[in-house]
Amino acid sequence: LLNSIFLAQVHLNMMAYGMTDIADKIQDFLVYLKYEKQYSSATLKNYNLDLIKFKTYLLGLDIFMISEITNDHIQNYINKLNRAGLIATSLSRKTSSIRSFFNFMIKKRIIKSNPSKKITVPKKLQKLPYILSVKQVDLLCDIPLTSFASIRDKAMIELMYGSGLRLSEITSLDTQSVSLNDKMLSVIGKGNKQRYLPIGSKAIIALLAWVKIRSKHAKDQETAFFLNKFGGRLSNRSVQIRLDYWCKSLGLNCKISPHTLRHSCATHLLESSGDLRAVQEFLGHEDISTTQIYTNVNFEYLKNIYVKAHPRAKEIKD
Repeated sequence: LLNSIFLAQVHLNMMAYGMTDIADKIQDFLVYLKYEKQYSSATLKNYNLDLIKFKTYLLGLDIFMISEITNDHIQNYINKLNRAGLIATSLSRKTSSIRSFFNFMIKKRIIKSNPSKKITVPKKLQKLPYILSVKQVDLLCDIPLTSFASIRDKAMIELMYGSGLRLSEITSLDTQSVSLNDKMLSVIGKGNKQRYLPIGSKAIIALLAWVKIRSKHAKDQETAFFLNKFGGRLSNRSVQIRLDYWCKSLGLNCKISPHTLRHSCATHLLESSGDLRAVQEFLGHEDISTTQIYTNVNFEYLKNIYVKAHPRAKEIKD
């Protein structure tokens, strides 16, 4: 009895000071992700939020040690989130965070068996991205070059669509990242991985116009390729605001995100080439399954090709 009382008091003290074995191990895992895996700050933030919420759930069950966590504890937590109405995508991410954490525990030989191994999660419905047609892209790129902002925006949009850039990749570009002579650019993608991309002819024309005026507006020693009106680096939020502005101004009649341009670029490339591996490399996807979403997007296109080309599928004319 005295032993039970002592253990209960230890647990209460650990809760009061946040000194739990689980909390310590989570911190070790986050350090591993930051310095060994070199994950971005945004990814680290998501892992931290997911695991802190899981830790809070465990503390509510008086579980303080990694060795106390069972498959049932994790499954019940996932089921609870599901009942609370968490969308499938978020549920899948939280489950992935927990699994990665326990895989790390196994790797470091802190635990002998993985309690997250047989966790089941509801299947998520894959939402296909909105894709602009080539005509819509032409309309969006038809920006009149009448001001600093319009010259910059045309160059930025042409480059995002032409080279399939992520939002973070376009705003992190430096002057040394872009070689107009070689028609190439260097970008740092997810996981701090560098890749080299070609620049299309229309983007080159737009970029040449931008480079001519950029130096007149840049702050001293500013390395950012795309600038705001104050001569500093253009922010992610500003890119979205400018896209919204041009969609309205040019009568595009739809709301798009910077990622819409990347999706559209990938889809149009795949339609023209049919080379999934090349598109994977172009986009910087580590796993080809990420790129395969564009094969779903293109189903109608492929179906039309099939109907026109396959000898047993051609429509019979009267």
